[in-house]
Amino acid sequence: MSEKMAFKNGGEDTVLTRSCSYDSSFEMVETPPRPKALEVTKEDLPEEENKSPSQSVCCQPPLDMTTFQSMLDPDGRLVNENSLRKAVFRGGVDPTVRKDTWQFMFGLYPFLSTAREREVMSAEHHFKYHQLKARWKTLLTMSSLGTTEQEQGVSAEYLDDDLDLRVESFTDDADMKVPAMDTTNISTETQQQLQFLEIQAQVFAGRQPINMKDIRKAVRIIDKDVPRTDRGHEYFKGSGNPHLSILRNILITFAAFHPKVGYAQGMNDILSRFLVVLDSEVEAFWCFSSYMETIQTDFMEEGMLRKLTLVKQLLKELDTVLYNHLEKCEVGDMTFCHRWLLLGFKREFPFDEALRLFEIISSHHMELSSLDVERVRDQERARDFLREGGQNRVVGAPLNTDFTFELFVCVAMLQNIRQQLLNCRDGTEIFQSVSGLSGKMDLAHILRTAETIFMSYCRKSVIDCFQIVE
Repeated sequence: MSEKMAFKNGGEDTVLTRSCSYDSSFEMVETPPRPKALEVTKEDLPEEENKSPSQSVCCQPPLDMTTFQSMLDPDGRLVNENSLRKAVFRGGVDPTVRKDTWQFMFGLYPFLSTAREREVMSAEHHFKYHQLKARWKTLLTMSSLGTTEQEQGVSAEYLDDDLDLRVESFTDDADMKVPAMDTTNISTETQQQLQFLEIQAQVFAGRQPINMKDIRKAVRIIDKDVPRTDRGHEYFKGSGNPHLSILRNILITFAAFHPKVGYAQGMNDILSRFLVVLDSEVEAFWCFSSYMETIQTDFMEEGMLRKLTLVKQLLKELDTVLYNHLEKCEVGDMTFCHRWLLLGFKREFPFDEALRLFEIISSHHMELSSLDVERVRDQERARDFLREGGQNRVVGAPLNTDFTFELFVCVAMLQNIRQQLLNCRDGTEIFQSVSGLSGKMDLAHILRTAETIFMSYCRKSVIDCFQIVE
């Protein structure tokens, strides 16, 4: 999103950021004093060995409407962001409340916004998005006059013969006008602000820089990717499906006004999730834009190389045997994890399961920089202290806070076929084994494994680097 949203907090503007790693207010809980090792008793700590699969942190019941509503104060503020993120991490979100949860989790609304404030924000989002869309459509139409379609680099009407899909023309006059808002559920006071908000949106859209050459290039790629997006899902099935046109509009609008990242293949797969869940062109655009702010470097070479390097470092620390074998097979660069990380494991699990994994990872609850993880680390060490009869242990090495939970999921997936990978003789067989994982894994098992690895990493120390596999 080109501008940051802000809300009033005690008379001061508070800037909303979307990643807990950079948001000092992410943990909004009072932290109890850390227990001293000698004061810890077995009754104070749950036994990890006795934890059944159903008690695993990632395998709890999903966040439901009743629990979600209980997190809101009388004015509609979601006062404890940490509680929401923890609930999402523990079990995902029930479909009945997923849209409401994603609106907060992916930055459409600030957590501390009131229901009344969200009415105004909704109108602002509506006008800004449609003004941005109308601007690039108008400019494309004007720049296309007197040129051939080949010179434009854009087809006025896209037809995929194989899929019998017709995507609307970007010169559709009706679509270059900002549609009126549905004011049925909007207060009278808010309705009076709509005209002013629309004028503001026109000014906002008019000030955004735009490069027509880049837009044409993006449209050519988008028009190849859109017809192939989730065609097996009910939301995108059928010829002439209007949701595909909406998907196309959002992708072009994002690319047009985010020149640093533009459009890259894979963004269509990410956006389709937001469109299915939110079922709103406007909300999907802003949530997608907010999410892309946090992961846009993944679509740049240096960003993804860095993330693959982190997977490599984590695997080397956790399972030296498998790491050395991959190096021997000349696939130690972990490029086979690229799609997993870029698309949030979308093609490795059925759509609904991948959706749950996506929101669990996006909750950012168990990032290594969070206070909860610090408490977990203290508990794990205290548990080890008791197991060893109260003998002192060496203070643990600093955690690498760049190891996000999604990287532990990658390692868990590799552990799922560890022996199969060790039996592979070269890189080709490694890639074949990894490709064969798609649709064949038990998500609950992968999450339990990733959680176990994560917790074990939290208690590692200088002299007892853990070897969970062996």
